[in-house]
Amino acid sequence: MSGTATFIVDTSCISVASSIAAMARSAATSNGPLVVVTGRAYADLADELGSDEAAARHLFHVATNSGHPIAVNLPTGTDTSRTIFISPRGWSEDRLAGWAAGRHAELEAAFGPATIVNEEDL
Repeated sequence: MSGTATFIVDTSCISVASSIAAMARSAATSNGPLVVVTGRAYADLADELGSDEAAARHLFHVATNSGHPIAVNLPTGTDTSRTIFISPRGWSEDRLAGWAAGRHAELEAAFGPATIVNEEDL
């Protein structure tokens, strides 16, 4: 993976849902960077689509259509956050865990020290 890209969307002019989908398609076809949706972008997506459930469903469809997981980084405190991965349909937990582990350095570069936590440990 080479480099990172940051997209800032003016939600009064552009659809967050469409922007995330376009970014994920581009990253997947060019073997580009890990796609991470920030907490703010996720909140904007939920507002645009009407609910957290609709936002999560959209991200699942984007991951499935792009063939690559989507990361969502959500704040948990003043200087802390948790990143979850939404995998494409058909991916096993082991496949997702391996894929996410391979992006550990990218996540730390973007958000600081990261610890892997299994779903059952949440």
